[in-house]
Amino acid sequence: MKIPDEYWEQKAKDFKKNGKFEEAVKIFDKVKKITKERKDINFWYKTAIHYWDIGEFEHAKNALEKNLEINQTSYDSLFLMGKIFYKLQNYEQSLEYYNKAFEEHNRLQLRNSNKMDQMRNIRKFEEAVKYADKIFQQKEIDDEFWYCKGLTFFKLRKYGEASSCFKIILETDQKNTKILYELAKSELFTGNKQNSLDILTKILKMEPNIKEKLRSDEDFESISEEREF
Repeated sequence: MKIPDEYWEQKAKDFKKNGKFEEAVKIFDKVKKITKERKDINFWYKTAIHYWDIGEFEHAKNALEKNLEINQTSYDSLFLMGKIFYKLQNYEQSLEYYNKAFEEHNRLQLRNSNKMDQMRNIRKFEEAVKYADKIFQQKEIDDEFWYCKGLTFFKLRKYGEASSCFKIILETDQKNTKILYELAKSELFTGNKQNSLDILTKILKMEPNIKEKLRSDEDFESISEEREF
């Protein structure tokens, strides 16, 4: 088992040994930060992140479970748990936590919105502004969430749902070849072969070098002999 403190300390020593002093200082700062965080109320959440960073996913899960036991549930902690279960290849659990994260985000947003309206109605405008600020500051459900959830749906062979997640991202980022690539794969497995080929053609126009990756990807084996491919 890798321990975050020891892992980063060794990294810093390696940098120092190779004359990369600036990088070594940054890593030593990270070690100090980890030590300081032991007194923080969010210690177990931050510990989970450190384990995540070094690829110790089982220990990341254990740390995050402790965080969820003692701290109020949050979107960030539930989303991270979903990503951890994905890495542990437990896709059902991964999807369950992504759904919980989504529900928690919406619950908090609705709560703050209702509180804001309530304060306005009783003319407590200063309090209303505080809740408006909370809504504004709340972390949005970003592309990473939909990407991770889409990959999980694909692993669970729920290809239509996977496509829907990737399409949400493409609504605002139409030229994202990474997402288009995953969408092409999902569409192929859904049975929309022509749509998949059309998407691949679009990707190749934007990124011709991706052709070799396509030919070595077993998921596209069924259409590897197609003229368009």
